Amino acid sequence: MKLKCAQKAFEMIEDGMIVGLGGGQTVALLISEIEKHQKRIQAVTPSQDTLRLCMEHHIPVLPLMMTEEIDIAFDGCDELDAELNALKSCGGIHTQEKIAACMAREYVLLADEGKYHEKLHFSYPVTAEVLPEALSYVKKRLKDMGAELSERRSKQKAGLTVSDNGNYLLEAKFSKVEDTGKLSSELDGIPGLVGHSLFYGIASKAIIAKADEIAVVEKSNSALERV
Repeated sequence: MKLKCAQKAFEMIEDGMIVGLGGGQTVALLISEIEKHQKRIQAVTPSQDTLRLCMEHHIPVLPLMMTEEIDIAFDGCDELDAELNALKSCGGIHTQEKIAACMAREYVLLADEGKYHEKLHFSYPVTAEVLPEALSYVKKRLKDMGAELSERRSKQKAGLTVSDNGNYLLEAKFSKVEDTGKLSSELDGIPGLVGHSLFYGIASKAIIAKADEIAVVEKSNSALERV
C-alpha cells in the first residue's frame, strides 16, 4: 500500500521541480522511485533522515533556510480528515514541516486508509513545540483549553525531549474537539508556543492507499477520485 502511494506521488513530479520531502516510510519509497526513474529534481527537507536518504540516492538537496518556494511537497501524517486537516504528532519536527508545507505551491499528504476519517478523531495528542522560557505559561494555557498534558521524554536521555530547535515538546490530548479550525487558531495565538502538529487548511491534496486502489482527495471538493 505504501509503495502504491509513493508511485502515485511520483506521477505528480516533473523534471526541474523543487520538491519538498517530509519523513516516513512512504517518503522513503518515493525517494527510491525518483532515483530509479532518474527524475531531475532538487529536494528540500526538514528531516535529517530524509536528507540522508536523498544523499544516498543521489538527489541534490537545497537548504530549507535558503529556499523561498517549493513546487510540490509530500509528507506523511498520523490522522487525516475529509477536509485535508491532519495531525502530524509523532515525529517531533512538525514546526519545520509546516514551514515547508506553507512554502509549497501544492502540499500533498500521503496516508493509508486506516488514517483517513471524515473528521479527525484526535486519537493522537497535539504535539506543541514550546520555548523553554514559556513552558509553565504554555502548560497553563493548554490546561485552560481542556487539554490533558504530558511532557515528551526519551529513554535515551534524562529530562524533557528537546526539538532540533532546542525547544521542549508537550503532548496535549484533547478528548473532544468540536471545531478544528478554532482549536488551531487558539494554539497559534499562544505566545511561546512555537509550532503545533495540527495542520489545518494547509494541504491541497491527499493520496490515500487502499488494499485494492489508490484514492486522491482534492481540497476543492473533498471527494475521493479513484485512480
